[in-house]
Amino acid sequence: MSGRIVALDPNEDVAGACDRLRWSEARHVLLVFPSETRWRELDYARLQRTAQALGIVLAVVHPKLHQRLAAREAGLVAFTSVEQATSTRWSSPEHTEPLRRQQPPRRFIPNSLGRFFPRRSRLAQVVRAVIAVAALGIVASAALILAPHARITLVASSQPIQTIVQATLDTRAATVNLAERIIPAQRVDVVVEDRLTVPTTGRKEVPKFKARGLVTFTNFLVTPYTVPKDTVVRTTATGAPIRFITLADVEVPPGGQANVEVEALEEGARGNVPAYQINRVEGVPALAVTVFNLEPLQGGGDVIVRSVTESDYRRLRAALRERLLQLAVEQMRQAPEVVNSGLVVLPETLFIADVQDETYDRFIAEQADQVTLNMRLQVAGLAIDPRDVRALARDALLKKTPQGFSLLSIDQIRSAVVEEGTGSLTQIYITARGKAGAEIDPNTVRELARGKTLAEAQIALLRTFSLRQSPRIELEPSWLTSGRLPLLTLRIEARVLRE
Repeated sequence: MSGRIVALDPNEDVAGACDRLRWSEARHVLLVFPSETRWRELDYARLQRTAQALGIVLAVVHPKLHQRLAAREAGLVAFTSVEQATSTRWSSPEHTEPLRRQQPPRRFIPNSLGRFFPRRSRLAQVVRAVIAVAALGIVASAALILAPHARITLVASSQPIQTIVQATLDTRAATVNLAERIIPAQRVDVVVEDRLTVPTTGRKEVPKFKARGLVTFTNFLVTPYTVPKDTVVRTTATGAPIRFITLADVEVPPGGQANVEVEALEEGARGNVPAYQINRVEGVPALAVTVFNLEPLQGGGDVIVRSVTESDYRRLRAALRERLLQLAVEQMRQAPEVVNSGLVVLPETLFIADVQDETYDRFIAEQADQVTLNMRLQVAGLAIDPRDVRALARDALLKKTPQGFSLLSIDQIRSAVVEEGTGSLTQIYITARGKAGAEIDPNTVRELARGKTLAEAQIALLRTFSLRQSPRIELEPSWLTSGRLPLLTLRIEARVLRE
């Protein structure tokens, strides 16, 4: 068998190995793995698919037993050494021809022994046959009554098995395809709407208190002048003037001065101006008096309040989407097409097909203790028949069941989305767990044990079957038994117990 032997590096991954296959240009390829290489079963499965696509018959050599078992689970031929591989004829398992019978079996020719027996009267033969059958019946009945009885109890061993299957959910498929691992799925669409309110987390300063203080008016007229209440004075040194109003009327003597209290027009710490910053009078009083503040004005201040931030938007959107997806799952499970067909909705396959509304009642940076979002979504998901998933999991577990064992049960099936799709195909992983038990045929148990001593029967049963404990053999009645089990299998009762 001609081919090519390819040795892999310790750090080479499955992608590099697939490239080696493409470059090999050979019909048969033997990949030699170093002992440091640790691949998963999925990696060997990918390597096998690449070899099948290239038309290459592939075998692997790995010194580690668990790695060879993983390769064989993926459908590859695995050897311990290159010498073993080169001295053994190997091929792809699906191309192996079954054994065929070369010649038809020999057949018995009726009446071929007639020449050895003389002819007798038909009536005599019937009478003798009836007498013989009756005699045999009497003898058999007596033997069954008098013969000892044996009861053999076996506890069969069992072991858990698990496998991971990559399957495709196809909305166009009509039936499950075990060979290609395709599960038919039905798309379900619902429209859900809800609103959610959360506390804001932002902080901002808001003006609240007005500054106050005294200003001094100087009268440059020769007559007294009364500055009326609510006269506006302001600063001029700053870029934007800060205005204040007088809180009372004040009479300024000619050529003299008078003090009056003023208050800032706007709240905030901006009104706390230093001394001599207020120096302008607005309106008619400016024709008679001038103004200045001998001392700073104080009392203006801000307060820290809560406000809306962009992180509040993101947090609110994520929380409401999660709630709407949960609501969509419940509505999908109650949909008539799901209930009437006995389907199961897979929450892992849900996706948002359309955002029909997303409205916040507050703007970013706006003062507010809480913010509310109203959202309406069109959500789509896939529903499948659980019997299809169970059939696919059972088929995969049967292939993992060891020789001499049978699949007893499928305990748990979990799925996870590999690749989400908004079209007709979605890739998922199905993790199936089950229990396999040793195959024990009661008829075989009777044949193995009949006529043997207790010790011989136990040894024969332990060698033949996978048991959790030694067989328990009981003989009845004890006074009639000779230490051996009955020769008649009808007098041997075999019971198989499982965990």
